[in-house]
Amino acid sequence: MKVTIIAGAPNQNPRFLKDNVDKDSYIIAADSGYLNCEKAGIAPNLIIGDFDSSEKPDISCEIIQLPVIKNDTDTFYCIKEAVKRGADEVEVFCALGGRTDHSLSNILSLEYLLKNNIKASIISEKCSLSLHNRGFSINKGNFRFFSLFALGGAVKGLCIKGAEYELDDYTLSPFASIGQSNEFKNSTVNIDFADGVILLILSND
Repeated sequence: MKVTIIAGAPNQNPRFLKDNVDKDSYIIAADSGYLNCEKAGIAPNLIIGDFDSSEKPDISCEIIQLPVIKNDTDTFYCIKEAVKRGADEVEVFCALGGRTDHSLSNILSLEYLLKNNIKASIISEKCSLSLHNRGFSINKGNFRFFSLFALGGAVKGLCIKGAEYELDDYTLSPFASIGQSNEFKNSTVNIDFADGVILLILSND
């Protein structure tokens, strides 16, 4: 089952959401994310939140109200609920561009989905983010740039083939920016590594 989570970052483009959210997926709004859904004409199947930043909506869909004082963010509760309900793919929208701590927390939450072997990405107008713990290929598609960052520790044995800037058996530190803003030489770039977790960012800006 594919699950789409609409988070609550402000100043989102309703047209982008309307054109890019999979309407056939199971849609979960995270707290004020239901307002982003409303603006885009998207009907959520489930709303989860503590509603401390927005009023609890009066609509005919399932709502799970959380306590204000809790350990996890509303978005992370949505991610855990997606796993509980049997998701095999998760796309998260409206998770970037608000408060920096919220954006970083949303990015780090992808690790929970990675550990549960669920394909996952955060999608915005400007970029697409995903985590990887094994080798993968990148198709250029509509993106000009790709960046690789080590998340949680060093990535060892990193090899990049088919890009403008290639690497061979490189150890990428979590504090290094050498993997930033690479470009496609071929239509497909191959990434391989022996150990670690890579944050992939595809972008045009």
